[in-house]
Amino acid sequence: MTRSNSPIPRTALQDDYAFKAVDDFDTRMYILPHLRDPEKLAALIDEHRDNPVYRGTTPGRGAEMNSEPLRRLLDRLRATPQAGKHTILETRPWEEYTIGILPGPRGGTVELTDENYPTRGQAEHAIFLKRLTAFLKLYDIEMPKGDTSNTATERGA
Repeated sequence: MTRSNSPIPRTALQDDYAFKAVDDFDTRMYILPHLRDPEKLAALIDEHRDNPVYRGTTPGRGAEMNSEPLRRLLDRLRATPQAGKHTILETRPWEEYTIGILPGPRGGTVELTDENYPTRGQAEHAIFLKRLTAFLKLYDIEMPKGDTSNTATERGA
């Protein structure tokens, strides 16, 4: 039996076809309808700005959770490859949070940006807006006009 020199064809399993197909279906079915409507999109952004990090629980009361459309959107935005992903670094404990960009391989150096925020919630919302803007570009959806930004303090300013 002779072996051929032709390359072995890639399979759907190797290309993770099933996950990509289901992810695309879920995005188009459950997320994009909320993002294509400017009012719904603005409401999701406002909801995230008001509660960017889950609050703690108290006896007899569970944690305040986000709406279903925002939960689905957050899950989708978080499921991106690590290389180039934004993260939060606490540069001064409880006083200053900086946005960093993750390297591809583990153990690499995180690149710090000039974006500093006084609270973790503001930094979380800034990252949400960055990821949302990139996601919307994939589907040719415009970010709504208005106050969708955070107040960042620039280094040295």
